[in-house]
Amino acid sequence: MSAKGWLLSMGLGAAVGAVAVMMLPQQSTARKLANQAADKVENVAHQLADKMMSETEM
Repeated sequence: MSAKGWLLSMGLGAAVGAVAVMMLPQQSTARKLANQAADKVENVAHQLADKMMSETEM
Protein backbone atom coordinates (compact mmCIF):
# COMPACT_ATOMS: atom_id res chain seq x y z
CA MET A 1 0.00 0.00 0.00
CA SER A 2 1.37 3.40 -0.92
CA ALA A 3 1.78 6.17 1.62
CA LYS A 4 -0.99 8.14 -0.06
CA GLY A 5 -3.40 5.20 0.24
CA TRP A 6 -2.41 4.60 3.84
CA LEU A 7 -2.95 8.25 4.78
CA LEU A 8 -6.31 8.29 3.01
CA SER A 9 -7.37 5.15 4.90
CA MET A 10 -6.29 6.63 8.23
CA GLY A 11 -8.13 9.87 7.50
CA LEU A 12 -11.32 8.06 6.58
CA GLY A 13 -11.03 5.87 9.68
CA ALA A 14 -10.59 8.92 11.90
CA ALA A 15 -13.61 10.60 10.31
CA VAL A 16 -15.81 7.53 10.80
CA GLY A 17 -14.63 7.25 14.41
CA ALA A 18 -15.42 10.91 15.03
CA VAL A 19 -18.93 10.49 13.64
CA ALA A 20 -19.50 7.42 15.82
CA VAL A 21 -18.38 9.30 18.94
CA MET A 22 -20.58 12.29 18.11
CA MET A 23 -23.59 9.98 17.98
CA LEU A 24 -23.05 8.94 21.61
CA PRO A 25 -24.88 10.79 24.40
CA GLN A 26 -22.83 13.67 25.79
CA GLN A 27 -22.69 12.15 29.28
CA SER A 28 -21.50 8.78 27.94
CA THR A 29 -18.29 7.46 29.47
CA ALA A 30 -17.04 6.40 26.04
CA ARG A 31 -17.56 9.92 24.68
CA LYS A 32 -15.76 11.47 27.65
CA LEU A 33 -12.81 9.10 27.21
CA ALA A 34 -12.69 9.80 23.47
CA ASN A 35 -12.63 13.55 24.12
CA GLN A 36 -9.84 13.15 26.68
CA ALA A 37 -7.82 11.06 24.24
CA ALA A 38 -8.35 13.63 21.49
CA ASP A 39 -7.20 16.42 23.81
CA LYS A 40 -4.04 14.48 24.69
CA VAL A 41 -3.26 13.80 21.03
CA GLU A 42 -3.75 17.48 20.22
CA ASN A 43 -1.44 18.52 23.07
CA VAL A 44 1.27 16.09 21.96
CA ALA A 45 0.98 17.34 18.37
CA HIS A 46 1.39 20.94 19.53
CA GLN A 47 4.38 20.02 21.69
CA LEU A 48 6.00 18.17 18.80
CA ALA A 49 5.40 21.08 16.44
CA ASP A 50 6.87 23.52 18.98
CA LYS A 51 9.92 21.30 19.46
CA MET A 52 10.45 20.99 15.71
CA MET A 53 10.15 24.74 15.25
CA SER A 54 12.61 25.47 18.05
CA GLU A 55 15.14 22.99 16.63
CA THR A 56 14.94 24.47 13.14
CA GLU A 57 15.49 28.00 14.49
CA MET A 58 18.86 27.08 15.98
